[in-house]
Amino acid sequence: MHKLLLRPCPLCTGTGGRVLHTQNFAVMVELGMESQVDIVACEACGMVFNDIPTSQVELDRTYEEHSKYADTTLYGGGDEVEFPPEAVWDVERLESTAAWLDSVLVSSEFRVLDAGCATGTFLGALKGLGWTCLVGLDPSPVATETATRIHGVETVTGSFLEPPAGIGEFDVVALSHVLEHLVDVRGAVEGIRNLTRLGGFAYLEVPDASAYADHLVAPFHDFNTEHINHFSLPLLCRLMEAFGFTEVESGAKVIQCSATHNYPAIFGLWQRRSENPTPEVSVESDEKLLVAIGRYVELSSELLSRFDAILTAELEGQDDVVIWGAGQLALKILSETVLAEKNVVAIIDGSPQKQGMHLGGRVVCAPEELRDSDYPVVVASVHHAEAIVQAITGAHGLANRLVLLG
Repeated sequence: MHKLLLRPCPLCTGTGGRVLHTQNFAVMVELGMESQVDIVACEACGMVFNDIPTSQVELDRTYEEHSKYADTTLYGGGDEVEFPPEAVWDVERLESTAAWLDSVLVSSEFRVLDAGCATGTFLGALKGLGWTCLVGLDPSPVATETATRIHGVETVTGSFLEPPAGIGEFDVVALSHVLEHLVDVRGAVEGIRNLTRLGGFAYLEVPDASAYADHLVAPFHDFNTEHINHFSLPLLCRLMEAFGFTEVESGAKVIQCSATHNYPAIFGLWQRRSENPTPEVSVESDEKLLVAIGRYVELSSELLSRFDAILTAELEGQDDVVIWGAGQLALKILSETVLAEKNVVAIIDGSPQKQGMHLGGRVVCAPEELRDSDYPVVVASVHHAEAIVQAITGAHGLANRLVLLG
């Protein structure tokens, strides 16, 4: 179906798109999200993205106030954590990226900006390899404070698209899993160019939309409220070239996204060669990406139907249920399965970042709220189901019947 886009194509600024999928969500009020979002393909260049009526200012405010990447409690830490608070697999990914960059670039004296630094693990890894001129930038003050405290690196709190005055130029600007979150993609790449000295380098890494279907675990996992741009490597390269960057090396890889599941990514290192490029992106459509996304939609629809069948069978005759997990899968199954017809008496999440927020008209509660109840508990996660089950039965000692989707 053709539509006039709510946001111009983030790659070529085209205004016409084709709807590939319409995603329904139970609304998390504090995130200012829409209950229904079209995932579209630009009719000119084939770029795939979430067609949402929002601005970068609004998204930056969300990450400033509710960034899960600033939550130091998820993996055994706390407010006074003195070690990297990320999951083990994220630490390994960032350390691997730092080691690769160290092997490709010739000078550890380069001045490096990690834009979207979260709690600073990537910068900490570079520091461990002998790099000394390191700066982190992130909209979350909790994240930047944690990065400075744990890794001893300089950090700045603010928006990447409008960095604070005086931050200067850098020899290397890195964005690792950031560009997929931004409304103004072209503005971001222009920002990279402005922050990178002539002859300097930009490192980008984003999810690989052309391989979503190859790593499908949860239905429409990649069509979520945070990842609003869906890149292929040819489109990413085309974007960087338009803004005066020459490819040094690029490729695809598989990274971990949980203790038990993998995720596809693409990456590249580009060198700034042009002083004043004319940023016009080729409008040749990436047909391979469109085919891959079509397959992903088909397989996700089948998987969602299977999840609905599981829930229908497991909850037959049971009107009152509890949902454990207020993540992306919960947003979907609360609106697109039999759960929409059930009385959800509580939504539980172990993260203090989510507790007190409002999902689907209900307040997200701490696990303690479930004590002395016998309601069945739907574990609203596949990627982290094992850890959630261990928390429910172990740390919290609950004996409620559990409904799993995996």
